[in-house]
Amino acid sequence: MSIFKKAVLFTAAAMCTGCLSACNADKESVPAETTEATTVTSVSTAAVSPEEQAHLDMVHKSFVSPGNSYRLRQKLKQIEDGKETTVAFIGGSITEGYTVQPDECYAKLTYDMLAKGHTDTVKYVNAGISGTPSILGNLRLQRDVISQGADIVFVEFAVNDGGETMYQESYDSLVKTLLEQENEPAVILLLNRTKEGHTAQDYMKEIGNHYELPMISTADALTWALDNGHIQWEDYYNDSSHPSPEGHKLFLEFIEYAFFMLHAESTIPESYEPKPLGRHGAPYENAVLAEADYDNSDSNLQIADIGAFDKSAGGLSGFRKGWAFNPDSQGDAFKFTVTGNSLFLVCHRNKTDNMGKLDVYINGAKIKTIDLKDPNGWGDPFAYQVIKWQSVKTMEIEIRPAEGYEDKLTEILAIGYTCNESVTF
Repeated sequence: MSIFKKAVLFTAAAMCTGCLSACNADKESVPAETTEATTVTSVSTAAVSPEEQAHLDMVHKSFVSPGNSYRLRQKLKQIEDGKETTVAFIGGSITEGYTVQPDECYAKLTYDMLAKGHTDTVKYVNAGISGTPSILGNLRLQRDVISQGADIVFVEFAVNDGGETMYQESYDSLVKTLLEQENEPAVILLLNRTKEGHTAQDYMKEIGNHYELPMISTADALTWALDNGHIQWEDYYNDSSHPSPEGHKLFLEFIEYAFFMLHAESTIPESYEPKPLGRHGAPYENAVLAEADYDNSDSNLQIADIGAFDKSAGGLSGFRKGWAFNPDSQGDAFKFTVTGNSLFLVCHRNKTDNMGKLDVYINGAKIKTIDLKDPNGWGDPFAYQVIKWQSVKTMEIEIRPAEGYEDKLTEILAIGYTCNESVTF
């Protein structure tokens, strides 16, 4: 039995009525031996209570677009054939599974669904880190996802991203980087919201449409159900952002329904070619991240001297190999050379008074002071953009604690850079 057929049956079993059929095709009409079926346009009202119907309609609202399903079909066939396949998830705390047990997270539930009967050949990668947006997600993409050989990647950043240009460009760059990988991974966008209604899904949908990607909007589904009084936020969430175990199960239903809709496509794409340009230019494509174990193997990033810093920083989720300023050291500035179009410093930030400040110099001129006492910080890793150019330049960088802050906590968790001739729309 194919993965698509399993997904259909799994979805049907998950629904209390066992029905996800269109108004002109009940569950018995779902083809058993073909991937062609009538496209679902509305959910049947037969043999269901009003509450059950509202739930089915909410699930229906979650499906945004099948995009071009060619890559996803190829990867699901790969699973079915027993070939080694990696299913990866990158995002923030929702993907990490904050407030629930690891096995209760939507990512693990989705993996279990896709790997059913093939757990010996299908690998699970959860690259969610609490509080992190796509800016940092893009910088760590190579380390946390691509290096794992990811074949199917779910991307979840709509809650943690803002609407500013850098978020849009970073999200675009992350998606484009994935699509350009040699193993041709399938990319699926998952678009969430907070209780207060915050979501970055509008521009993420534009990016998804640009690249013709499958998209699932929990935001659309929940907004419809909340606005029509069918659910309360607390039915599925532990707080204003994080789903409860029941919420993660609901996410799984949305994802299962998307697979059902892909199964029901009447026209199956025969190929997929990524767009040559990103929706927002993708200026941060192919980002490189260097931590304290970096060995100068990349000619575009050469660390000359770590100065008064040592390699003792770490302990934060996802970042355990960084540099910390040592006030007892006789060393000077942290010095390195980078050739690229952008530079980021991933630092430990917090809202407490013990946090320091970093002065950053490029080619001898101070161009930025990074204040690690951040009112939005809570002991998290944060990617501070130092510079962005429209073309590639070679820069001599020096970093030192700001005067008067030498006794404060000052940690550089990683250096991130990109080397692209930027295209800005």
